[in-house]
Amino acid sequence: MTFLKSVFPKYTTTPTCFRGLFSSPKFKLFLVALIITGFTSCNPIALVNPDTYGEKWENTYLWFKPGDMNTIYISDNGDPETAEPIPNDSEYLIEWAKKGEVYELKITSYYQDIDFAWFTGYDAENASEEIPWIQNGNTIELQSSRLLPAEDGAYQVSISDDLEN
Repeated sequence: MTFLKSVFPKYTTTPTCFRGLFSSPKFKLFLVALIITGFTSCNPIALVNPDTYGEKWENTYLWFKPGDMNTIYISDNGDPETAEPIPNDSEYLIEWAKKGEVYELKITSYYQDIDFAWFTGYDAENASEEIPWIQNGNTIELQSSRLLPAEDGAYQVSISDDLEN
Protein backbone atom coordinates (compact mmCIF):
# COMPACT_ATOMS: atom_id res chain seq x y z
CA MET A 1 0.00 0.00 0.00
CA THR A 2 2.95 2.31 0.57
CA PHE A 3 3.75 2.27 -3.12
CA LEU A 4 0.19 3.23 -4.06
CA LYS A 5 -0.07 5.80 -1.27
CA SER A 6 1.85 8.34 -3.26
CA VAL A 7 -0.08 7.56 -6.43
CA PHE A 8 -3.62 7.47 -5.02
CA PRO A 9 -3.53 9.22 -1.68
CA LYS A 10 -7.27 9.70 -1.35
CA TYR A 11 -8.00 5.93 -1.71
CA THR A 12 -5.67 4.67 1.01
CA THR A 13 -8.20 4.66 3.83
CA THR A 14 -11.21 2.42 4.28
CA PRO A 15 -14.58 4.15 4.29
CA THR A 16 -15.75 4.51 7.88
CA CYS A 17 -19.17 2.97 7.24
CA PHE A 18 -17.58 -0.46 6.46
CA ARG A 19 -14.89 -0.59 9.19
CA GLY A 20 -16.77 -2.77 11.69
CA LEU A 21 -19.22 -4.40 9.31
CA PHE A 22 -17.60 -7.83 8.97
CA SER A 23 -16.80 -8.16 12.67
CA SER A 24 -20.27 -7.05 13.76
CA PRO A 25 -22.37 -9.75 15.53
CA LYS A 26 -25.44 -8.58 13.60
CA PHE A 27 -23.70 -9.13 10.25
CA LYS A 28 -22.48 -12.58 11.31
CA LEU A 29 -25.98 -13.55 12.43
CA PHE A 30 -27.42 -12.29 9.15
CA LEU A 31 -24.83 -14.24 7.15
CA VAL A 32 -25.51 -17.48 9.07
CA ALA A 33 -29.28 -17.03 8.63
CA LEU A 34 -28.78 -16.43 4.90
CA ILE A 35 -26.69 -19.59 4.50
CA ILE A 36 -29.13 -21.75 6.51
CA THR A 37 -32.06 -20.42 4.51
CA GLY A 38 -30.22 -21.24 1.30
CA PHE A 39 -29.56 -24.84 2.34
CA THR A 40 -33.02 -25.53 3.71
CA SER A 41 -34.76 -24.13 0.66
CA CYS A 42 -33.17 -26.76 -1.58
CA ASN A 43 -35.53 -29.51 -2.64
CA PRO A 44 -33.46 -32.59 -3.60
CA ILE A 45 -36.50 -34.18 -5.24
CA ALA A 46 -36.71 -31.24 -7.63
CA LEU A 47 -33.17 -31.97 -8.77
CA VAL A 48 -34.29 -35.25 -10.35
CA ASN A 49 -35.56 -34.65 -13.83
CA PRO A 50 -38.59 -36.93 -14.28
CA ASP A 51 -38.13 -36.90 -18.06
CA THR A 52 -34.70 -38.55 -17.77
CA TYR A 53 -35.35 -40.65 -14.65
CA GLY A 54 -36.35 -43.65 -16.78
CA GLU A 55 -33.03 -43.41 -18.60
CA LYS A 56 -31.15 -43.91 -15.32
CA TRP A 57 -33.18 -46.59 -13.50
CA GLU A 58 -35.05 -49.69 -14.56
CA ASN A 59 -37.66 -50.38 -11.90
CA THR A 60 -39.60 -53.60 -11.43
CA TYR A 61 -42.31 -54.21 -8.88
CA LEU A 62 -43.01 -57.70 -7.59
CA TRP A 63 -45.87 -58.88 -5.38
CA PHE A 64 -46.01 -62.18 -3.56
CA LYS A 65 -48.34 -63.85 -1.10
CA PRO A 66 -46.51 -65.78 1.63
CA GLY A 67 -49.17 -68.52 1.57
CA ASP A 68 -48.92 -69.04 -2.22
CA MET A 69 -45.36 -68.88 -3.51
CA ASN A 70 -46.03 -70.63 -6.83
CA THR A 71 -47.18 -67.43 -8.53
CA ILE A 72 -45.76 -63.93 -8.19
CA TYR A 73 -47.01 -60.75 -9.81
CA ILE A 74 -44.84 -58.35 -11.80
CA SER A 75 -45.30 -54.81 -13.07
CA ASP A 76 -43.17 -52.00 -14.49
CA ASN A 77 -45.08 -49.45 -12.42
CA GLY A 78 -46.18 -49.55 -8.79
CA ASP A 79 -49.83 -50.28 -9.58
CA PRO A 80 -50.91 -53.77 -8.45
CA GLU A 81 -53.89 -53.58 -10.82
CA THR A 82 -51.54 -53.75 -13.82
CA ALA A 83 -49.40 -56.56 -12.38
CA GLU A 84 -49.33 -59.77 -14.37
CA PRO A 85 -48.96 -63.21 -12.80
CA ILE A 86 -45.83 -65.18 -13.63
CA PRO A 87 -44.53 -68.43 -12.19
CA ASN A 88 -42.12 -68.03 -9.32
CA ASP A 89 -38.63 -69.02 -10.49
CA SER A 90 -39.19 -67.88 -14.09
CA GLU A 91 -37.67 -64.35 -14.21
CA TYR A 92 -37.39 -63.94 -10.46
CA LEU A 93 -37.20 -66.38 -7.59
CA ILE A 94 -38.72 -65.24 -4.31
CA GLU A 95 -38.13 -67.41 -1.27
CA TRP A 96 -39.97 -66.77 2.00
CA ALA A 97 -39.62 -68.49 5.36
CA LYS A 98 -40.84 -67.48 8.79
CA LYS A 99 -39.68 -69.10 12.00
CA GLY A 100 -41.36 -67.58 15.03
CA GLU A 101 -40.80 -63.83 14.93
CA VAL A 102 -37.94 -63.96 12.40
CA TYR A 103 -38.59 -64.05 8.68
CA GLU A 104 -36.22 -64.62 5.80
CA LEU A 105 -36.78 -63.13 2.36
CA LYS A 106 -34.54 -64.00 -0.55
CA ILE A 107 -34.97 -62.59 -4.06
CA THR A 108 -32.98 -63.68 -7.08
CA SER A 109 -33.20 -61.86 -10.40
CA TYR A 110 -32.16 -63.87 -13.43
CA TYR A 111 -32.08 -61.06 -16.02
CA GLN A 112 -31.88 -57.76 -14.14
CA ASP A 113 -29.15 -56.37 -11.92
CA ILE A 114 -30.28 -55.32 -8.46
CA ASP A 115 -28.73 -52.05 -7.31
CA PHE A 116 -31.49 -50.99 -4.93
CA ALA A 117 -34.48 -52.76 -3.39
CA TRP A 118 -37.37 -51.94 -1.11
CA PHE A 119 -39.70 -54.30 0.76
CA THR A 120 -43.08 -53.01 1.98
CA GLY A 121 -43.15 -55.52 4.82
CA TYR A 122 -40.04 -54.13 6.52
CA ASP A 123 -40.98 -52.11 9.61
CA ALA A 124 -38.52 -49.22 9.35
CA GLU A 125 -38.09 -46.97 12.36
CA ASN A 126 -38.10 -43.87 10.15
CA ALA A 127 -38.46 -42.97 6.48
CA SER A 128 -34.73 -42.65 5.85
CA GLU A 129 -33.72 -46.01 7.34
CA GLU A 130 -32.19 -48.37 4.81
CA ILE A 131 -33.21 -52.00 4.69
CA PRO A 132 -30.27 -54.21 5.75
CA TRP A 133 -30.12 -56.31 2.59
CA ILE A 134 -27.33 -58.80 2.13
CA GLN A 135 -26.41 -58.75 -1.54
CA ASN A 136 -24.59 -61.44 -3.46
CA GLY A 137 -24.61 -60.70 -7.19
CA ASN A 138 -28.23 -60.60 -8.37
CA THR A 139 -29.51 -62.10 -5.12
CA ILE A 140 -30.59 -60.09 -2.11
CA GLU A 141 -31.48 -61.47 1.30
CA LEU A 142 -33.19 -60.00 4.31
CA GLN A 143 -33.47 -61.59 7.73
CA SER A 144 -35.42 -59.59 10.30
CA SER A 145 -38.03 -59.72 13.01
CA ARG A 146 -39.50 -56.37 12.02
CA LEU A 147 -42.50 -57.23 9.86
CA LEU A 148 -45.54 -55.21 8.91
CA PRO A 149 -48.83 -56.89 7.96
CA ALA A 150 -49.33 -57.60 4.25
CA GLU A 151 -51.62 -55.31 2.27
CA ASP A 152 -54.46 -57.41 0.84
CA GLY A 153 -52.46 -60.51 1.78
CA ALA A 154 -49.49 -59.61 -0.46
CA TYR A 155 -46.13 -57.93 0.00
CA GLN A 156 -44.43 -55.76 -2.59
CA VAL A 157 -40.75 -55.75 -3.42
CA SER A 158 -39.45 -53.09 -5.75
CA ILE A 159 -36.06 -53.59 -7.32
CA SER A 160 -34.09 -51.07 -9.32
CA ASP A 161 -31.21 -51.41 -11.71
CA ASP A 162 -28.92 -48.41 -12.14
CA LEU A 163 -28.49 -48.27 -15.91
CA GLU A 164 -25.46 -45.98 -15.71
CA ASN A 165 -23.16 -48.44 -13.91
